Amino acid sequence: MLVFKMKCEKPQKRNPHGLTVKQHTFPVASISRFAKNDGCVSVYLIKQRKEIRLKPDDPIFCAKRTWDQRAETGFMKDIEDKYQELGEDVIAGKIRTITEKEKPIITDMFAIWNIRAYRKLSPIHDRPIDIIDVSKHYTKDEQELLEKHNIIFIKPNLTIPGRQIVGGQIQLNLFEIRKQMKDAQWGILRTSEGQFIVPDNFSIATILPLSPTICFFSQSDDDVISNKEVAIINKLAIASSNEYYFAHDLSRCLK
Repeated sequence: MLVFKMKCEKPQKRNPHGLTVKQHTFPVASISRFAKNDGCVSVYLIKQRKEIRLKPDDPIFCAKRTWDQRAETGFMKDIEDKYQELGEDVIAGKIRTITEKEKPIITDMFAIWNIRAYRKLSPIHDRPIDIIDVSKHYTKDEQELLEKHNIIFIKPNLTIPGRQIVGGQIQLNLFEIRKQMKDAQWGILRTSEGQFIVPDNFSIATILPLSPTICFFSQSDDDVISNKEVAIINKLAIASSNEYYFAHDLSRCLK
């Protein structure tokens, strides 16, 4: 994938309106499930060809203010909250089979994970608008206050922030993926041995890792799978990754 490097627009000093700058593509709560006792996960950096240990809040797992605050703390937070609650119930054994009620929760999480991963690598620049003048030129503080309250604004240079465009596009992409995956089955796969690798995206397979020993697979019944079958999924995860992949213990995953 062609990567576009673009500096994010920094908020004001001390970020008075609490705007999110480090935006996780895969939820921090989900990464944390793969951490060892030291609070770190094993991460393989593809370009650097080396394995390191990182905290779940490390910037490598994040886009930098690529979508707007409305998306970050609005519909995407709602999706993440529902997914984390479901995930905890699956891990605890309270849910053993995904029903029609839970399927959309997993589909939505899978969708925004992959959309956000794509946008991290392909952000959108501020876009000029075809307008002669505006009656109000908002200050930096006013712009941030508007964004905090989910209001789109025009900058004094007559551009719309690219992150606001991305936020809208993510929502439109989500609606489309929901249609495409309306028949997803989402079986729960558990390992009898071995552990799952988490890619930075899973665009080549509809698989969503939940914990080192549990993942959701859209084309499977509930099952306990062998180490050989885990290895197949892990190979797909590595092949799908652009920048990195991680696990609870990569050395164990790659045996």
